[in-house]
Amino acid sequence: MKQYLFYLKLSVFFVFFGRAYQFFFFGAPFRALLWDESLLTPIVEGFFNMSWQDYATSAAVNNSIESFTKFGAFIFLLGALLSLFWERIKFEVLKRTIIILGTLLLVIIGICLTKEKSYDPLQFFELSIQIAAPIALLFSGDLEASNKKSTLLWLKIAIALTFIPHGLFAMGLIYVPGHFIDLTISILKVTETQAKYFLFTVGFLDVVASVLIFLPKLSKYAFMYIIVWGFLTAFARVIVGVNSHFFLSTLHNSAFLTIYRIPHGLLPLATFTLFKITNNHQNIIK
Repeated sequence: MKQYLFYLKLSVFFVFFGRAYQFFFFGAPFRALLWDESLLTPIVEGFFNMSWQDYATSAAVNNSIESFTKFGAFIFLLGALLSLFWERIKFEVLKRTIIILGTLLLVIIGICLTKEKSYDPLQFFELSIQIAAPIALLFSGDLEASNKKSTLLWLKIAIALTFIPHGLFAMGLIYVPGHFIDLTISILKVTETQAKYFLFTVGFLDVVASVLIFLPKLSKYAFMYIIVWGFLTAFARVIVGVNSHFFLSTLHNSAFLTIYRIPHGLLPLATFTLFKITNNHQNIIK
């Protein structure tokens, strides 16, 4: 269990630290909701008694959004530090409150990204691993044999909900995100057509692996693929984003994109560890 908890704590740390970095230096996607005229006009004009023009150009409103973003960065940073020392910190109410607030902020990010992409729900589901990691940490104190199985199941669901949308996008069944193609071309030095064929193949494997993790006899191999691919897709962001001529500035601009995606490999690794523990326990009982 120590190994599972170690990987789980690291997952929460990287999710929260990466988001803290993003919020503090690059902002948050809150304006996708807060500056949506069609959505907020009734509230702005009815509740706040302001015209939309006054609201959208208000320095006070902008400052409030910036302040909330910095507050979010603080919550994420505090949550990242708390996760590393989870068992040693005895202030249960404090640490759980911070983790819950951080998780709620992740949910809000997912909602904002969904709104930003024309209400595409797959944008939200892609964050399932990032949202599941802190929730799993909150319930990590009570993992008896009965709870191991239920925890394992919903962690598998969270992994599948992350990798299936990723696979569908890569296959182009909905659309292929431009940055997927750019990343592939930059790393593999291939043509656009070759990049699309490659993305279709790995996208198909993403979907297949997401199904196979639920089949006990094949889940081991599915987990191996997901763990490796999760880490590779995370580090691809910083590999492509860093320019050797402007190393520090480009690393600063791209590091957070990798940091909060590292759990896409780490949480499956934690889940695979829990899977082995559960199997060993069942074999002992038999």
